[in-house]
Amino acid sequence: MSIIIPRTVSRRISHHQNSPIVDENRLKSLKKQCGHIYNPYYRGYSKVLHSDKTLNYLGFLLQSHSLFYCSVPKVATRTILPFITYLHVRDDLLPLTKNHSSHVNMFNSKSQKITDTFNSEYIMKMIFNSSQDRLRKPNIELSTILESFLSRLIHKDASKIDLWVLYAQESLPYIRLRNLIDTSRIFSVNFTRAIFVRHPLDRLASAYMDKIGSLKNRSSSYDELRQKICQHNSLFYLNISQSKFSFRRKKIFSTNVVEGCRNVIPTFEHFLQYIFSKGLRDDVHWQPYTKLCQVCLLKYNFIGKYETIRTDLQRFMTLLGINSQKWNRNDYAKTGNTKENYQSLYKNLSNQMLCTLKRFYHDDFNVFNYRFDDYLIKKKDLHCEYKSFLGKFQ
Repeated sequence: MSIIIPRTVSRRISHHQNSPIVDENRLKSLKKQCGHIYNPYYRGYSKVLHSDKTLNYLGFLLQSHSLFYCSVPKVATRTILPFITYLHVRDDLLPLTKNHSSHVNMFNSKSQKITDTFNSEYIMKMIFNSSQDRLRKPNIELSTILESFLSRLIHKDASKIDLWVLYAQESLPYIRLRNLIDTSRIFSVNFTRAIFVRHPLDRLASAYMDKIGSLKNRSSSYDELRQKICQHNSLFYLNISQSKFSFRRKKIFSTNVVEGCRNVIPTFEHFLQYIFSKGLRDDVHWQPYTKLCQVCLLKYNFIGKYETIRTDLQRFMTLLGINSQKWNRNDYAKTGNTKENYQSLYKNLSNQMLCTLKRFYHDDFNVFNYRFDDYLIKKKDLHCEYKSFLGKFQ
């Protein structure tokens, strides 16, 4: 369902040549790499913006601020998404609820009120801890629910709110690109298209250590991937008695192998070999930015970098009119790992695998001015053939 958000609140900032909010060198690099294939009148852009599932999963639209933000995983998303959500609720949704029906019965699925398209029940679960408290309030103004939600977002325990699950529940659907009626607006000079990026190999190593290289934050999908990598390399991880009944050619693994691999952490090299050999390169945690966020189609005009996150995040919050002191987000750069930790993962990779990575992230390196050699402790003279995939809209 597409709607027009009321323009009661607007903090749009035009991008002038000398604006301190814009890093001109980063924009020039993107224009240099994408300019020859970028066409602002590309006929298929509307279809791409509405139908690209990944872009609608990672992309967040603030209509009142004329801003689109593509949230690349492993690039300070947990820091940025709360105040993107805050602004969406405060400036897009609250004016909408106040202009429509006054009450929402969150247990009445047959209601056709426009505000009933919000998953208010899920939002209520995040506001009230007790189910009995929720049942005592079967009818409540949606504006009141959203105002309570705002106070939780800015509170010190906001990290307990799983915003990714909230959006997966379609609790706040109007933040998606597919709900922008006039998609040509996003290409106007007054529209901010923002992205934060990180050295591709730094991000890949971080994704591996978070999703595969640790058993602390376990999820079913990455647990399964971890175990499959182990099973595929069972002779490396398991003793003879555990692995001798493994029938890998038939993709059948014995109970011993399955159980033996349950808590095994695969090496970085085996992880890479598996995802590239099994066609698992499109996971959002390690897929290239240029494909995830349709970089050359959208031609972002605000580019922040993880390496300068403190300065760039301050610029971004200034652009949005956010008081950074009020949010107390000072731990975004504390991952527990250093560049040296990540570099060490690449030290013993084969030339073939390094060339595979160089080709895979080639466009990301060029568009965002990153050097592949920065992560090579050895083999500085590595030469690989590559092919650019820029401009191939999905």
